[in-house]
Amino acid sequence: MHEIVFNVESSGEYRPTEIMSDLRIVAETMFIPMKMVGFWDYQQDLHLCPHLEKRKDCPHILDENNANYESYEKTLQKERGAIISIDFPHANIKLFMS
Repeated sequence: MHEIVFNVESSGEYRPTEIMSDLRIVAETMFIPMKMVGFWDYQQDLHLCPHLEKRKDCPHILDENNANYESYEKTLQKERGAIISIDFPHANIKLFMS
């Protein structure tokens, strides 16, 4: 998977947005015609899980040494065709695009 980091810095009192929908718009605009197929919000410890959507247990939150663990990136590559991950370190959010 290709990894891209959007490092947004600000001097002064203004901060860049940390709102998921704003970051999605930025990512989808920068990489037209790609669309967001997943995200991981590390600050909130939330992700868009294909397994949970199928009412199965989430293997992404398990310890990496657990036999049932599966990386989120691999799941999105396999199930949603993700080819780019876009990291927004200022918001502690990573988006995945297909």
